[in-house]
Amino acid sequence: MKKLLMVGMMSAMLVGLAACGSDADSKSAEPDKATPKTEEKEVAKKAETTKQDVNSDTDANKQTEEKQDKESTTAKEDTPTTEKAEEKTSESAAQNGTTKETPDTAKTEEKTPEQKQAAAAGAFSLTPAGFKQSAVAPKTGGTVSLVYLNTTPETADFGPLKVTVKQYKLESVTGANKKMDPYSPESYLANQDGFVVTADVVIENTSASNINYLAERIQINGGGISKGASLENFVPTAYQLSGSATSHNIFPAKSKREGAITYMLNKDNYYTLVHLTKLVVPNPNDFADKALPVKTTKAIDLDFRITE
Repeated sequence: MKKLLMVGMMSAMLVGLAACGSDADSKSAEPDKATPKTEEKEVAKKAETTKQDVNSDTDANKQTEEKQDKESTTAKEDTPTTEKAEEKTSESAAQNGTTKETPDTAKTEEKTPEQKQAAAAGAFSLTPAGFKQSAVAPKTGGTVSLVYLNTTPETADFGPLKVTVKQYKLESVTGANKKMDPYSPESYLANQDGFVVTADVVIENTSASNINYLAERIQINGGGISKGASLENFVPTAYQLSGSATSHNIFPAKSKREGAITYMLNKDNYYTLVHLTKLVVPNPNDFADKALPVKTTKAIDLDFRITE
């Protein structure tokens, strides 16, 4: 009987232990089941977040592309094509009355004889080419022709002073028709036909002192008459012969000055002088306060033919 009770009690204890073990296993299994669910929720949350980020990036890229397309379209609308720009430029030029021409299509107007003569006169200089141009025509008008040109230099050498005629020319004036100042010596040819002789003169002072010399005293002689020179008549200011800025007759030591001098002749003068014409160059001692050591005490004559 006692054995039966003990067997029953042990059976009861075993059943109790089995029940406890089952409950423990059940309780331990529940956390295991809860863990997967939590992980699944976190994975789902991350996936949704990633999806949102992707969608956000896609939307941003889409907005950027739309903005770029809009700016590109605006730029195209605001920027005219080259052809349109050229058309606008042409229309603007036409409205302003101006037309741009290429050198090949540019028109050149034929100059009148007076314009050609004036253009030539403006080019007068002491260069070989410029000396052939007329400084007389713009002042006299009418017909001015180059009659004779001599380009062979001649020198009157006095020692401390040398006077060289580099070139000279004779121009005829016919039918002068421009109004001239009656008080100007140039008006001598205003009412009569005549001639103008222009000489390119170089005066060189080789001494160590200033020399006083009057270039206007250089004369044309021939046929028993003589004509004095002018430093201003029909000579552009830039080419007038002058020793210094303060005094035209003072030639500084070791200096060389060049300029033009002229002679006006009427027809009678010309036809008298044309025979055996000489250019008489005065001696510098004629104007010196103190005598210079010159080679000669007289004037020097240079051949000065004024006709062919």
